[in-house]
Amino acid sequence: MKPAPPVTTHFALENDVAAAATGRLYEAGGSTAPRRQDYRAAVDRDEYERMSVAGETHWWYLATRTLLAQLAERHLDAMTPDFCSLDAAGGSGGTGSWLERFGPVVVSDLDVSALVSATERHSGIHPVVSNLNRLPHPADSFHVSLCVTALYHQWVADPQVVVDELSRVTRPGGLVVLMEPGVRRLRRGHDAVTLTARRFSRRDLGRLVERSGLELVHSTGAYTFLLPPAAVLAVIERGRSASDTGRNQGGLGGLLPVLARAERAVLRHASLPFGLSVIAIGRKPSPPPGDSTVHPCGVTRALSPVAIRP
Repeated sequence: MKPAPPVTTHFALENDVAAAATGRLYEAGGSTAPRRQDYRAAVDRDEYERMSVAGETHWWYLATRTLLAQLAERHLDAMTPDFCSLDAAGGSGGTGSWLERFGPVVVSDLDVSALVSATERHSGIHPVVSNLNRLPHPADSFHVSLCVTALYHQWVADPQVVVDELSRVTRPGGLVVLMEPGVRRLRRGHDAVTLTARRFSRRDLGRLVERSGLELVHSTGAYTFLLPPAAVLAVIERGRSASDTGRNQGGLGGLLPVLARAERAVLRHASLPFGLSVIAIGRKPSPPPGDSTVHPCGVTRALSPVAIRP
């Protein structure tokens, strides 16, 4: 069996190489890098484990991979041999695994256990422990920078800072792909479990893209068919915490995957004004004509020899 790639830490590179050897992965990196204990307090650990497992089998995660691939691939430039991608805050790597067929994928996250799980489940990823607010990758590293359900989190003080970072590490002509919870006023038990600080409208997400200097090439709502049951649950679960991750693994006997497939058919030809999720895709401006600058693949530029096994 092919050994999994080592998990690389970048906070240690910036401040204290010895920290990597001693396992102090989250304590370096300045004020924008949370300490290990702060981060673990910011995430419901049981929920994170459930999400890691569900990412490979739950109907929503499977449908979301297909949806993101459908929406993003139409905007991709011609494939090149050095094509590489970033899955920022990618956890166990499931949501961005559709990018593996184009080339290597750097999965960046703060949680070591999730990254180790990613290496066990996906052969085409390179795990990196890093801070979403200050990515360690050089500018112009990736053809696609993907970020799914991360900007909503209480730990993200300013979503614009994160989108600016994603724009910075994306190559000229490359894509930044965002997907976040939709409907601003909706608050459910699942939001309490996942520490939701904010939800986004389609316009909100589009503005983040444009303010980071990207051209907004596509935006849409998604999972509109889930809005009525979500609204009912918001009333039933008011004041309580309740996870969606373990619910309806197969999607009500296959009904929800069928509805998701029907919605994707609509999204091939039109955008939806709202949804339980919202998606925005931005393109970084292409270099001027005659610019022959070569941008090495983000994998070879971003990974370092300082690596650890938890």
